[in-house]
Amino acid sequence: MNWLTDTPEALLMELVRFESLSTAEKPLVDALEASLLETGLVRVERHGDNLVVSVGEGRPWLLLNSHTDVVPASPQADFPQFEPFLRDGRVYGRGTTDAKGCGTAMLKALVDLAVSGWRPAGTVSVALTVCEETAGEHNGMEALRGIWGERKPDAAVVGEPTSLEPVVAQKGLLVVRLDTQGESGHAARVDGANAIYRLAEAIEAVGGIRFEPVNPFIGGVKVTPTTMAGGTVRNAHPEAAHLYLDIRTIPELPTTDILATLRARLPDHTRISVHSDRFVAVATDPTERIVRLATEVSGKAPVGSPTASDWVFLRDVPTVKFGPGHSRLSHTADEHLEIAQLHAGVAHYRRLIQRYFESA
Repeated sequence: MNWLTDTPEALLMELVRFESLSTAEKPLVDALEASLLETGLVRVERHGDNLVVSVGEGRPWLLLNSHTDVVPASPQADFPQFEPFLRDGRVYGRGTTDAKGCGTAMLKALVDLAVSGWRPAGTVSVALTVCEETAGEHNGMEALRGIWGERKPDAAVVGEPTSLEPVVAQKGLLVVRLDTQGESGHAARVDGANAIYRLAEAIEAVGGIRFEPVNPFIGGVKVTPTTMAGGTVRNAHPEAAHLYLDIRTIPELPTTDILATLRARLPDHTRISVHSDRFVAVATDPTERIVRLATEVSGKAPVGSPTASDWVFLRDVPTVKFGPGHSRLSHTADEHLEIAQLHAGVAHYRRLIQRYFESA
């Protein structure tokens, strides 16, 4: 039996068996491409290891996107994470929640519609892309946007675990490094500037900053010190110290404004440098049709999400983040997906696709 005509849970388990870590998605993509072509029901394009599966042609163009890569297995897991199994109405394994469940539901919805003979008055595509988890230069959705150039979808759905709630705002990620300098010398003799004390002053200043405004769906900017280091040996005055800040941003407050506030509030002896700012905050007006349709098919009100996704590469397109699975289970040692959520995801995506073209 072809994977794509089997049950959603059977398809998901087949996908989970591939240890498709970021940059190692090729075996999974090869197998999926072969299965898709075997159906003879859909149009398949491959760009590197990014698959774009379509039905129909012309405008409007609705894009559904999820990713094929997963994070490495957790050392705390008590089962082999790439050997999926069923228990208590759930599929267990790495990637079941983030985000092979979403990819499974999208593919099943599209293939089921094609099997039924349904054809859109336009084009519907499912893009399964690589390297979402690494946030690096190999990101598949970013690559596709480069290939498509000025051509862009009219609306999009990003498949991430949202408990099948329509997400209309997503925080961005700004990573900043703070550096301080001190005087070198023997710890018993030097009484001058101490890089670690200076870093402590900077940390205290950061803790006192409150950013305004806030977003109604995702709240305000969140600043979290994550890693720090200073000094070289135990008996030498520390010459340098540094700290990284993980800053979760909102659409209402540009990165430039956040950096300006930090520079104004931090001690003069603190140097600020941007380590990463490519994941900007994104939002879609809840009145956009794609959001209203996701709300209609799910029966749930729009919400916000603190986690980043490939939505950032679709920020110029009306987009909703929407998929089966609970985000709190992503990357966990007992990652799993409820079969009921998976089946509901298939039904919701199928209905959303149909409704989109009925009301286009």
